[in-house]
Amino acid sequence: MTNINIGSKIRELRKKKGITQEALAAALWVSPQAVSKWESGLTFPDLTMIPVIAGYFEISLDALFDYDITEMKSNIQKIIDNAWEYFFSEPLRYAETMKTTLKDYPGNEALLTALIEAYEYDLRENGNTDHLDDIIETAQKLISESNDFARVCNVKELQAAAYLKKNDYAKAKQVLESLPESVTLKNDAIAVHLKGRDQLNGAILARCNHLQGLYSAAMREGDAWFRMHAYNVTFRDYAPADYIPEALKAYRKGLAVLEAFLLEGKSGQDRYLWDGMQTFHCGFYRCIAACYKKLGQIEECEKAIAEAYRIVSTSWKDFEKHRDRYMKPFHQYLKDYDLAEYIR
Repeated sequence: MTNINIGSKIRELRKKKGITQEALAAALWVSPQAVSKWESGLTFPDLTMIPVIAGYFEISLDALFDYDITEMKSNIQKIIDNAWEYFFSEPLRYAETMKTTLKDYPGNEALLTALIEAYEYDLRENGNTDHLDDIIETAQKLISESNDFARVCNVKELQAAAYLKKNDYAKAKQVLESLPESVTLKNDAIAVHLKGRDQLNGAILARCNHLQGLYSAAMREGDAWFRMHAYNVTFRDYAPADYIPEALKAYRKGLAVLEAFLLEGKSGQDRYLWDGMQTFHCGFYRCIAACYKKLGQIEECEKAIAEAYRIVSTSWKDFEKHRDRYMKPFHQYLKDYDLAEYIR
């Protein structure tokens, strides 16, 4: 750990200011002997004097203590990186390095996380159950105190693994279900660690999360290519004439992913894994139609529009009752992409 020598810092600041020990003592309302003892390291300023000294020199408390948190983090990361060479071969040696370093940096989150990861790896690969309580307790400390979202999510999964080894399935499930709903991590973790119906439900939900993320990304990629064509943007080795074919390619890939997961033997709204998936299904065909229009392939454009309309008109059970509501965004898209002549 970086040694804190406040006396040396006071001497450095005093000399930089160009004043004597006596002048500093007078300014701080202490004796010259007190200042001399501080600077020689024989004694330390009283706790109440610390902010007064920092205020006199117009510096922060961290600066007074010569404390550099960036340097500290860098030093800790070097220790973790250097120990990594034996994480897989000797995880307990790695863990011991983290424990030793924690004596100098108590409560450091990076070290505590590395310690848990070493114990969990030893549990998973070598079946060593000696540190289950250490995993659970250290993970709980991080869960309770850390503001690092990713770290907390990670250690919750490690904590759940330890609970499972202790045959406390209910507690493991409780921990995993406390993961945020907004991240795929929760359902992935449930699918990996739990069993039976819980595992199946987690896998199904994770599939939906990943699927939506994948085809949404394909839609955004296609949109980006399409808009670059509109604004005639230069991009790498691509000519503007290449943009629409690239957009079409991206839209088709997204459509292929979506359609691969339509439920077989079902029709209409029942074909989709969740309500709203059909919005993207229709959207891909509208985007594809726009690309064909740009490419001058009018017949293919019209086929895509017809399919988009078919999806809109058959994929919501209440379509006829709320026709205007469903058709409004459909028609708006056709207008926005210069396909208004196909409005029906």
